Amino acid sequence: MAHFRLDLVAVVTNLPLIAGYALYGVNTLLLVLALRNGELSTLYPIIALTYVWVTLLSYTLLGEHPNLFKDFGIASIVIGVAILGRGERT
Repeated sequence: MAHFRLDLVAVVTNLPLIAGYALYGVNTLLLVLALRNGELSTLYPIIALTYVWVTLLSYTLLGEHPNLFKDFGIASIVIGVAILGRGERT
């Protein structure tokens, strides 16, 4: 049975991990700024597009196989965001 051991040097020198945390921090900062000046009802549907990008990138970069349920979910999110975005113009 393998035991978990925390190796701080390995964590601190893991560049993809550090880059991911840095991007997450930038995303959080930009989200706070957007929420401060924008409308919540407009911003949160746009934030939902994150799920679309992650799924599409996992298909292309990680070689994951498309799934009917994932594709239906992506289509639902995109259609919902498009409907909400169209409603803002009227």
